[in-house]
Amino acid sequence: MTSKPVSIDKPVSPVVYRDRAFISRTLVMPGGRLLNVSQHHIEALDVQAQAFLDKHPDLERLPE
Repeated sequence: MTSKPVSIDKPVSPVVYRDRAFISRTLVMPGGRLLNVSQHHIEALDVQAQAFLDKHPDLERLPE
């Protein structure tokens, strides 16, 4: 019996982004995961969400 290796992400601090284009909307990540913008802000709680949001042209990372 073989088992698949389990990916363990290192804990990351939440990162807040400002949406310069929309007050509210839903962003769809590859794989179908949904991220919601509310009042021009969205919070990324993990590495995958942060990588996705870092690439988005309408979003800017806010200083911690």
